[in-house]
Amino acid sequence: MSDFRRNKTSLTPAMKAFGASIERTVQTGRFAFPIGVPTYFELDSMTDPATRETLNRLVDELSQGFCIAPFSDRVGSELRKLRMGKLDEPERLEDFLCSPIELMGIPTISTLGFLESHVDKETFNKAFFDALSELPFSFQLEVAGTFPGAKWDNSRGIADLNKGKAEHQSEIVSLNTGIFVELTGCIAAWFREEGIILSQPEIERYALEAQYHWHETPTSRALPTLRVLSSLYGLMRFDPQRRYQNGDPSDFMVAASALPVADALYTDRKLANLLSDKRIGLNRFSNCTVVSGFEDMAAHLEEQLK
Repeated sequence: MSDFRRNKTSLTPAMKAFGASIERTVQTGRFAFPIGVPTYFELDSMTDPATRETLNRLVDELSQGFCIAPFSDRVGSELRKLRMGKLDEPERLEDFLCSPIELMGIPTISTLGFLESHVDKETFNKAFFDALSELPFSFQLEVAGTFPGAKWDNSRGIADLNKGKAEHQSEIVSLNTGIFVELTGCIAAWFREEGIILSQPEIERYALEAQYHWHETPTSRALPTLRVLSSLYGLMRFDPQRRYQNGDPSDFMVAASALPVADALYTDRKLANLLSDKRIGLNRFSNCTVVSGFEDMAAHLEEQLK
């Protein structure tokens, strides 16, 4: 879209058609394209000044102030439901969304000395949060642009993923094994980041309960973030013909955010093909339409505009 706004000559007719459809969509005010952490990092990696300037305008128009709740928040919420046996409790749309300032964590600030005699800390913190919540996403992007150092590299970690996959390929005797390995790894990582010590049997019990629930109720919408991520990574582990490509981890997180609640996910053909693999059956619980290719994405948008 940044290239479309700048009338770059390298755009194909299909890209131009998609850009025009997006413009018409934005003008209606009826659609939103929420931004998650992976997209935030990718946007921040655009260092060309002209591109950056255009992006700072686009992100607010497209997102309308909606962001995707951080991965750690989503996994934490799902693990709590699993522990409390509330898998039948439906997820609300707001459970997946947050304000732009919540995307990367709300900064803390101490009440200034001269204020302490006039306002209590709770009132100050609430006012501070309310003020920050009104900041647009472009503010996050502008602040990130001032930080020195290397930007996001979507090739980071890919070699290690493929190496680990090759080393343990013989151990993944079935798709369910692959999903279980990835699910336990995801759960263990969350508890580790939270500073909570759990034994391996306890972690495996969480994973087994989740996997058993999905097996018994394929159409269940419970634990969607864990389900999408473990299914995609599990399939990658199990299928000896597949290798991780640059950007896959980010794409998988975007899919885990979109499939549970979005009306549509616009992506590339590689991810679309992976998501449609019948062996993981993600379409059994998700109503999200996965669209790939600029022509098809433009056609889908035009259909929604009718």
